[in-house]
Amino acid sequence: RRRMTAQERRTALAAKIAEELDLHPLQVIAPESKMRRFHWDATPLDAKEIKDTIWHDIGQMGGKLEKEVFFDKKRFETLFHQRVKSSRRNKSSDDDAGGAGGAQKRKGRKKKIPKKVTVELIESRRSYNVDITLSRFKMSYSDMVQAVLDLDESKMGLEGVLRLISAFPSKEEMKTVSQYAGDPSILGKVEQFFLTMTSVPGLHLRLRNFRFLLEFSQTAPKVEAMLKGVIESCKALMTDKHLMFLLRLMLYCGIYLNAGTAKGHTFGFRLTSLNKFQSLKSTDRKTTLLHYIVTRVNRYYYHRKDHSGGRLSPNTSIEEEDAKTAESKEGTRGFLEEVRSLVRKSSRVEMAYVESEIKQLSQSISLLKISINEAVKTGHTYPEKVTEFCSYAEERHRALSKDLYTAHREFGETCRYFGEKEATWEEFFATWDSFFTEFQRAEHDVKRNILNARRLRRKQEYEAQRKRAKRDRERRQQQSRGKLRGGSSQSLRISEMVGGDALASELMNEAFDKL
Repeated sequence: RRRMTAQERRTALAAKIAEELDLHPLQVIAPESKMRRFHWDATPLDAKEIKDTIWHDIGQMGGKLEKEVFFDKKRFETLFHQRVKSSRRNKSSDDDAGGAGGAQKRKGRKKKIPKKVTVELIESRRSYNVDITLSRFKMSYSDMVQAVLDLDESKMGLEGVLRLISAFPSKEEMKTVSQYAGDPSILGKVEQFFLTMTSVPGLHLRLRNFRFLLEFSQTAPKVEAMLKGVIESCKALMTDKHLMFLLRLMLYCGIYLNAGTAKGHTFGFRLTSLNKFQSLKSTDRKTTLLHYIVTRVNRYYYHRKDHSGGRLSPNTSIEEEDAKTAESKEGTRGFLEEVRSLVRKSSRVEMAYVESEIKQLSQSISLLKISINEAVKTGHTYPEKVTEFCSYAEERHRALSKDLYTAHREFGETCRYFGEKEATWEEFFATWDSFFTEFQRAEHDVKRNILNARRLRRKQEYEAQRKRAKRDRERRQQQSRGKLRGGSSQSLRISEMVGGDALASELMNEAFDKL
């Protein structure tokens, strides 16, 4: 009994998977030319890898893709067949390492003259930085403390709170200042500021709560927008029909190129292969596989807009149809615009940052609630508005936590739908964003090249027409000159004849007179 070849085993396995998952059988493609190999990451022939993914949905689609996108097999094979190897001369390029020697670097540098250091309680550099920070406040130290105790946004905004936190004394600095037994009036500005800050217990914690109170109105909406964007991006990737059509076309082209190989027997490919379509050059090195796919997408999308009923005119060339598509006012505008804009925003969202922000909000709310209860003991109670804010912040935090759970769930479903393992949000969406960027750039290139070729063809036609008109004009001028020459010679002969008869008659008259 003859053993099955690897090709036959793959074909049998693909047929079994197609029957099990109710897919259309893999189309047998036999190119007339030997095609360039496309090294993509094909999905393994495993029903578990394909079931409930986008490749499962694509495999169940009916109809022939070639007719929908006017796929010209001869043109495709002309563009992407394997080039016949020819001997080439090895081009050697000598890299100059730069001129030998050169100007020597100056080793000597001017030494900084050390500034005179005033002996103070706080280290000089730290004292200098704090002094600069305090110079930006237009209020006394006691007014700063009162603004923090009252959580008064009108007197101190978020920027002022952040500056005050950066200048606030550490535990060691507080201990150093509190141990000073001399006259406080002779201390420097920074030391006096530190003494004022240490006079109110729990002021640093209150300052942190003040910061949370001011930042919450910015942080919560920002995190909420990020989560909503991730959720919308996931839904758009899973439901966009144009994207599914594009992946279906890319899958067909990849199978066509790898026909007869293991990578040609597949129902899908990994997302890591998206950017490889741009890397595969045509045989003449003038275009890429992605640019060719863009031309097919343009043709499909153009005819879907009801320009010619989806049928090519038998007298219209492919180049003319492509030019007509490129010159269309609509073109492919909006083909992937919605999902592209959503994915671009989501690619800038870091999953770890969102999770840490929500966790930080929970910790800050808990700390604020504890601080409200502890403040009663010190006599510096929090305003009533802070208690109301605490309830509002808890409600917003619960909503954000729910959105975070939804985002993780939608992201996991999206990864499984595309047959991918879960990664971070930024990695997954960055892959799509990079592909959409390359696709958009290819759209612009294709349109520009087609319009340039159309302009060049029109210019050549104009030049040819002008030369024909010039030749016709010169021919007419030659004909008119010929007629003029013929008329003048005939009149000359007539005049000669007339002149000759007159001379003969005169001679005869003279002879008769002599007789």
